[in-house]
Amino acid sequence: MSSLLTHTWRSVSVTCRMLWPMVALWADPWNPEFGMGFQAPLEEATSHRADPFVETEDWSRAIVPPLQGKPGPVWFVDGVRRVELRVLADEGDRRMPGLFGSFAVGAVHCDGRAAFDEHRVGRALILGGGMAPDGVAVPCGRAMLEFQPVADPSPDPNGQIERLQGLMREAEDAIAAMLVLSGASLVIADGPLRLGHDGGLPVVGVVKRFVRRYLEPVHEALLASLGPGERTPIFALIDQDGAVRGYSWYTRLVALRRPWHDHAGIVRCEVRAMVGADQARNVADSVTGILPGYAGRPTDPRAPQNLAPVGGLESWLRHRMGDHAMIRRTLVAWLAAKE
Repeated sequence: MSSLLTHTWRSVSVTCRMLWPMVALWADPWNPEFGMGFQAPLEEATSHRADPFVETEDWSRAIVPPLQGKPGPVWFVDGVRRVELRVLADEGDRRMPGLFGSFAVGAVHCDGRAAFDEHRVGRALILGGGMAPDGVAVPCGRAMLEFQPVADPSPDPNGQIERLQGLMREAEDAIAAMLVLSGASLVIADGPLRLGHDGGLPVVGVVKRFVRRYLEPVHEALLASLGPGERTPIFALIDQDGAVRGYSWYTRLVALRRPWHDHAGIVRCEVRAMVGADQARNVADSVTGILPGYAGRPTDPRAPQNLAPVGGLESWLRHRMGDHAMIRRTLVAWLAAKE
């Protein structure tokens, strides 16, 4: 009787597996503390408009850029930000959230060897609800920390984080613009570009996190088959008025390995619309050819998409912001002395 029941259970189990296939699991290579490299909603329609036929109508195979000579100098631009202290601000019968925040932006120059280049450190006191703070200058060790006043319209505490992020992004744009105007031949910015700003700057944005779907499934399917140093065709990013805001493409940095999912190791690159489709194709070939050489090291928690020069720059910039614990203690002591 027992053997009959066992046989029956196995038969039912096999039948169920035939009717309902086993779930396949694939790993994301990022450290979970940094989220996932792949975060795009899969059961929603394509969220952003794109024209996939800028370069070709053939999305059946990857584009392999022609072999190029020794790559020229490249500048990588990135920034880091940090909340030093959260605060509540009272003004009459109004109370709003705020924060003391710091950010640092800079560049690293790569031409056979890497060297840190321009950098800038900024600090801000940001209050929500449109409340206007005064600037704050406090001595910290041998330094004077100057927090610039910023009024943010949002009463949501997350709004002040976004405003700090915006200040950092503006400073990144300024560093990239300065490098271009100084004659830098190729400037790569970590993260998406502000496509509606400074439209003529020839800067390439490299987006390491897959959070939005720009392509229909029939075109997006090509990403899974990309090899290192291969790319998709260029597609145009379209705004709500039907105008081209920029040009973009996907490329893989390193060979796919088990048990990674098939989008691991892929980054999305973009340039502003003013570059033009023809020049965008030339830039795509050049960037696709060199990026695998800068893939993130295995010790980086966001490898391989967090490029090695960017990872080194982030650590260097965090040091430029100063010691977090010391700055926090200084601000707390300054607030206590004001009572």
